[in-house]
Amino acid sequence: MLGKLNFYSVAEAKTELSKLISQLSDSDAVITKNGIPVASVMKYDRYVKMVDFLEKVKDIYLLDIGSSGIGNPIENILEDN
Repeated sequence: MLGKLNFYSVAEAKTELSKLISQLSDSDAVITKNGIPVASVMKYDRYVKMVDFLEKVKDIYLLDIGSSGIGNPIENILEDN
């Protein structure tokens, strides 16, 4: 669930970093460059929970169909482009 998002340009994020961090308890932040989202900022505990969930989903996926055959699409989703 995405919830509430605050959007900041790169310049705003640089000048208002303390404000951005203090608002993370209420909402996540998206940093944009030329109006295009390029980064997200969230509370660290939320990040840890999300990564833990993704690892559990990956484990269930691997138990269900295995990592052989068609490759491992979960790894492809999690890789940086």
